[in-house]
Amino acid sequence: MQNIRIINIPQLKVVSSGAITNMEEFEAFDKWWSAIDVSHYITPRDFMWYNEKEEYMEWVFAVPDNYDNFDKYKLVDFPGGLYAVATSRDTDEDSNITKEQICKWVIESGCFELSTEENDTTIRYTMAHVLTPKIFKDKMGYHLSDNFVPIIAI
Repeated sequence: MQNIRIINIPQLKVVSSGAITNMEEFEAFDKWWSAIDVSHYITPRDFMWYNEKEEYMEWVFAVPDNYDNFDKYKLVDFPGGLYAVATSRDTDEDSNITKEQICKWVIESGCFELSTEENDTTIRYTMAHVLTPKIFKDKMGYHLSDNFVPIIAI
C-alpha cells in the first residue's frame, strides 16, 4: 500500500491550457508557463487531468497574484478542496495502480469518501503533477508524479 497523504488545496485562479489534443499544444503550454518566474510562489503550481465532461486532457497553472499575461490561454477558477495523494512513476500503468490504491484506501478509511457530483459542491477530477526535474529523468529514465484523488470528509 502506498503512503497516502491528505492535502487541502486552496481555491486558486489558474490558467487553463484548454483542450490538449496533441504534442504541439502540450509543448506550447509547457513553454508558456515555464517562462514565468515562480521562485517565490506555491508548489505544486501545475496540475493535469482528464476533463471527463468535455473529454480532453487539460493542464492548469496557478499564476502568481496580479499576473496578467495569459497569452492565448484563459484564466479560470480552481475550486481547490481535499485530495488524497500518493507518488508513482509517471507512467500510465504505475499511475493507474497508484490511483486504484488511493481509492481503496479512501473507501476503507471510514472518514473520507471519493468526491462525486452527488456529494461534492463542484466537479473535481483526479489530477497529476510531475515532481521531478528534467535532470532526474535524464539520469533515472523516468519522472515521479503525484496523483491527486479528490475526496470529501465524512
